[in-house]
Amino acid sequence: MKKTILKLGGHLLKNELFKKYAETLNEAIKIKKDLIIVIGGGDKAREFIEIGRSLNLSESFLDYLGILISQVNALIFHQYLSKYNEIYFVKELDKLIELANLNKAIICGGFFPTISTTTVACMISELVNGELLYATNVEGIYDKDPKKFKEAKLLSRVHIDDLIKIFEKNQEFYAGGYKLFDLQSLQILKRSKIPVRVFNGEIPENILKVIKNEDIGTIVYY
Repeated sequence: MKKTILKLGGHLLKNELFKKYAETLNEAIKIKKDLIIVIGGGDKAREFIEIGRSLNLSESFLDYLGILISQVNALIFHQYLSKYNEIYFVKELDKLIELANLNKAIICGGFFPTISTTTVACMISELVNGELLYATNVEGIYDKDPKKFKEAKLLSRVHIDDLIKIFEKNQEFYAGGYKLFDLQSLQILKRSKIPVRVFNGEIPENILKVIKNEDIGTIVYY
């Protein structure tokens, strides 16, 4: 059975929902004991990045700042989840690989400057030959940005080449500027044909639905 990697977009982590996500992740680990969870930095990371940018700090430092915030988010979840589960918080990829081979539940944030937590989740999925479940703030993948175009069509399935065409039109390569997928993450998905489901994580219960393989969101195929 394939390992499951859950990417929880940091933009979902509003203060008032943090507890609900923690409780939902606790239930998810009870279903999938070797679940690997990757947490984004979200609004908190972008807030500090903008402060740094206003001080003319380097983009490399701002990337590093974003990584730290994503790790803080992951650490908060870890402290809650570890009360009920055997789960490990890691800050380095080699440690994650070591623990993944032992079939342990793992939670992490970002690892490397210039690499989004989405790309980190794709890298991990490739390394452990796993499936990627991506919780974000839309219903799935659309043929165009649903935040900008009312006529955007939700896709139940999308081929990786079409997905690349959709996202290569709108890329931002500064710290904190990553969208749903960046080109690095898409190339990893394509070369290793990683099973991916993108779904609406604004409803925390949807996490449990996808863990149970319910058909919501968008499937990426090859």
